[in-house]
Amino acid sequence: MPPSNSDAHQFAAQAHAGQRDKSGKPYIRHVNRVAGAVDRRARQARDVDGSKIDPNQVLQAAYLHDVLEDTPTSTEDLAEAGYTAATIKMVQLLSKPDEGVSYAERITALIPSGNLGAILVKLSDQRGQCQRRAPASAREQPHGPVCCRHSAFERCRGCSRIHRALSAPTSDGPPMRFRVFHIGRVPSAG
Repeated sequence: MPPSNSDAHQFAAQAHAGQRDKSGKPYIRHVNRVAGAVDRRARQARDVDGSKIDPNQVLQAAYLHDVLEDTPTSTEDLAEAGYTAATIKMVQLLSKPDEGVSYAERITALIPSGNLGAILVKLSDQRGQCQRRAPASAREQPHGPVCCRHSAFERCRGCSRIHRALSAPTSDGPPMRFRVFHIGRVPSAG
């Protein structure tokens, strides 16, 4: 039987034990924020947009998204723990390669992979980082939280690349829908 979502959370908590984020808080809090956002997005992508996506695999990848680059964990460890090939592939796509590849190059490579689960995790990760850097007065706008110091209609470079790529038509039809990434909010036509 493959690991449950709870097992993935526990695996991540053990792997990141003792690690702190830049503000000194336990690193697992970051992982939990990303997983919470991804869970809503993946379920909406499947249920509302009809995307062929397994929200449980995406949620597990969200919990595990930093274990390959920030801990001694390997892909073999994930496979031995019973994670699916799809979950491991998402985690690999989200991990920094050993060689010096810029952030822009990593995002540019992630989008054409067509791996919606990995894209949703990266978008949730990026969005959370941007919101934490935003001034308190700018975090909530009529259209929802904004990135960094930008207006509600602008995004930091990382989010802009992802949104631009997701707005382009796909090989099998129309672009991925904007609402997948703004759960519960409908941007005004402006």
